[in-house]
Amino acid sequence: MAGGGRCLPKPSSWNAHLLALCGGLLLVAAVGLMTWFEFTSTREARFWVEHTYDVVHTVDEVALALRDAETGQRGYLLTHDDSYLVPYNDARDRVALLQGDLRRLTADNPVQQDHLRALAPLVERKMDELARTIQLLRDSGPEAALALMRTSVGERLTEQIQAALASITAEEDRLLALRKVASNTAEARARALALATTLLAMALLAVSVWLLARERARLAGSEGGQRLLAEQMRTAFDSVSQGIGVFDPDGRLTRWNRCFNVILGVPAPMMRQGTPYEAIAEQAADVAKGPFLETEDQIRHGPGGRAQNEPIVYERTRASDDRSFELRRTTTPDGGLVLTLTDITERVRSEKTARDSQRLQAMGQLTGGIAHDFNNLLTVILGNLERLAFKLGDGAAGLPQIERALWATKRAAALTQQLLAFARQQPLAPIPIDLSAMLPDMTHLLQRTLGEHIDLRVVDTAGLWPAVADPSQVESAVLNLALNARDAMPDGGRLTIELANKVLDAEYARQHIEVSAGEYVMVAVSDTGTGMPPEVLARAFEPFFTTKEPDKGTGLGLAMVYGFAKQSGGHVKIYSEAGQGTTVRLYLPRAIGAAVPAMQRSTAPIDLPHGSATVLVVEDEPAVREVTVQILRDLGYRVLEAGNGEEALRVFGDNHAAVDVLLVDVVLSGSIKGHETARRLQDIRRDLRVLFMSGYTENAIVHHGRLDDGVHLIGKPFSREALARRVAEVLGRSGTSSNMSEDGKIVDIKSRDRSH
Repeated sequence: MAGGGRCLPKPSSWNAHLLALCGGLLLVAAVGLMTWFEFTSTREARFWVEHTYDVVHTVDEVALALRDAETGQRGYLLTHDDSYLVPYNDARDRVALLQGDLRRLTADNPVQQDHLRALAPLVERKMDELARTIQLLRDSGPEAALALMRTSVGERLTEQIQAALASITAEEDRLLALRKVASNTAEARARALALATTLLAMALLAVSVWLLARERARLAGSEGGQRLLAEQMRTAFDSVSQGIGVFDPDGRLTRWNRCFNVILGVPAPMMRQGTPYEAIAEQAADVAKGPFLETEDQIRHGPGGRAQNEPIVYERTRASDDRSFELRRTTTPDGGLVLTLTDITERVRSEKTARDSQRLQAMGQLTGGIAHDFNNLLTVILGNLERLAFKLGDGAAGLPQIERALWATKRAAALTQQLLAFARQQPLAPIPIDLSAMLPDMTHLLQRTLGEHIDLRVVDTAGLWPAVADPSQVESAVLNLALNARDAMPDGGRLTIELANKVLDAEYARQHIEVSAGEYVMVAVSDTGTGMPPEVLARAFEPFFTTKEPDKGTGLGLAMVYGFAKQSGGHVKIYSEAGQGTTVRLYLPRAIGAAVPAMQRSTAPIDLPHGSATVLVVEDEPAVREVTVQILRDLGYRVLEAGNGEEALRVFGDNHAAVDVLLVDVVLSGSIKGHETARRLQDIRRDLRVLFMSGYTENAIVHHGRLDDGVHLIGKPFSREALARRVAEVLGRSGTSSNMSEDGKIVDIKSRDRSH
C-alpha cells in the first residue's frame, strides 16, 4: 500500500459523533425542560399552601370580627355608652367584607362554597340578633334586651357559626396537608432534576471537548480535511437565508449562493463565474418590473466620503410580488464587492402593523369619531368569522377558537356602545343581567377613574338574583354615583359598592308610594365623605340642583339615576348624614323565570331566511362591502355593489327594474350621503325598499334615540343571521325565531318575546 500519510476520518464516523452530540444536547434540553416544569410546579404548590393559610387566616378573622361585634354589643348593654358601638359597627362591616373575601378565596372549591352558603344566613341572623338587642335597649329598656339575651338564641347561633367555621377550617387543614406533601414532592423532584441537568451538561461538555480535540488532530495537515471543511463551508454558504454574491474588481461574478439566484430570479445559465454585474442587474430589473440593483455607473460614481469597507445599504420593493428587500453592498480589500440581499418583507409589515396599532390607539381616544370605522372593522371580522364557522360546520376542529373570536368581537362591539353611552342618550333596552358578572369589569374602570386616593371595595352576595335593566345604563348610573362619592371625598376615603337581594314589603311600599312591593336586586354605593345636611338631601334628585362650585357640575347626575330607576320599574333611596358619609341604594326589579343572555353559537340556524331577490349594496369601505356581498350571495341573493352614492346612481340607472332592495351605509364618502342616495333612488322608483346600515346611531335617520318613521336600520357590526333576517323583513318575508334585535345586537330570545 503506497504512502504512509494519516487517514482522513470516515464521514460515517463524523456523522456518528455529530449524532451523539445532538442526542446529548437533546437529552440535556429535555431534562432542563422537565426541571423548568418542576420549578413551575413547585411555585404553584407553594402558592396553594399560602392560599390555604390565607383562607384559614380569613376564617379566624371572621370569628374574631363576630367576637368583637358581640363584645361591643355587650359593653353597650352593660354601660349604655355609645363608644362601645364603634367596635361593634366596625366589626359588623368587617364581617361582610371578610365573607366576600372567603367567597373569592374559595371560589374554586365547591365544598367550601357549600359551607359558606350555610354560614351566610347564620351570620346574618347573628348580626340581626345583636342589632335587635341594641334596638330593644334603646326602645324598651334593659329588661327587654336582657329578656332577648336570656332566650339563648345568640348562644345557639354562635355555636352554629363556630361549627360552620370549624368545618371550613377542617377542610382547609385537609387541603393543607395534601398541598404540603405535593410541595415537598415537587421540590425534591426539582432538586433531583437540577442536579441531573448539571451532571449531564458537564458530561456533554467533556465529551464535546474530547471529540473536538480528536477531530482537529485528524484534520490537521490533511488535504481531505481541507476539502471536507470547504464542502461544509459551501453547505453553510448555501443554507444562509440571505442572498450573497461576490464580484471581482472587474465586476464579474465569482461566487454566489442559491438564495442569491432565487431572490434575483436570474435564469440559471446566467449564474456562472465571469457573468458581468451589469447583465445580472439588467435581468433583475426585468424580473422585478423596475430598477432593482444599482447600475455600474451608480457604483462607480456613488456617494463619496465613506470608509473603504463601510457598506452602502438601500431598500427595494419588488413590483412583481410587492416583497421588500434590503440590499447591502460592501467593498472587498481587492476592489471587488460583496452584494447581500435580505428579504425584509415581514419586518416591514411588522413595522407597518405597529404604526397602524399606534394610530388606532390614538384614534381610540376619540370615541364618537371612530365609532363608524371601528364598527366597520368589527363587521368585517364578525362576517368572515361567521361565514368560516358556517362552512366548517358543527364539530370542526377549529370551531371553538372561532367561537372565542366571535365572543371577543361581540364584546368589542358592546364596549363601543358603552363608550358611546357617555356622549349621548340612548333608548333603554332592558334585559336580564347578572350584576355579579358585570361588577368586576366596572371595578377596573372605576379604580382608574376615581384615583389612588379612593379605597374602592366591593361586597358581593352569593346567589344574587338576575335583574331586569339596561346594562349600559346600569353602568352609567353606578359611574355617576361613584363620581359623586369621589367629589364628596376630596382628601380621600373609602367607597363601597354592595350587591344584595332585597324584598321591599307592603309597609315599605306604603311609606314610599313610588315603589311597588316585591323582590329587587340592590346596588348600594356608600362613601365616607362629607355627607349631606337634611335641606340638601331633600333636593338631591332635583334636576340641575348642585352644591358644587360653578362649572364643576351640572346637577344632572342623581336626577339621571332617579329617572333611570323609575323608567326601569325600580327605586332609589339616599341615606346621608353631614360628616358621616352617604349611601345611595338603587333597587332594580328581579328577573323571574328569564335566562341571562349568554353568547350565542356563531353558526346559523337551519331556518335562516334565503332569497333570490336583487340587492344593491352601497358601502364605501371595501372590506365591509366585500363581506356583506359574500353573505348575501351565500343566502342566494343576486347582488350589485357600489362604493359611493354617485356610483350607486349609475349602477341603479342600468338595473333599476331589477333591484328589489337598497342596502346602503348612512355615512358615505363623497358628496352624496346614504340617506340622500336612498331619496334619489326612491324618486326614480317609489316601490324600492331601503335598509340602512350604520356603525352608530347619531346620524341623519335617527333622532333622540329613535328611528324616523318607516326607516329600517341594521347596526354595525351585524351578524350573518341578523343581515339575513333584516333583508327578509324588508322584503316582506317573516324572519321567525330570530335572536337578533333590529339593530343587530345579540339578545335573549325569551326576553325579547316577553318585551315585545
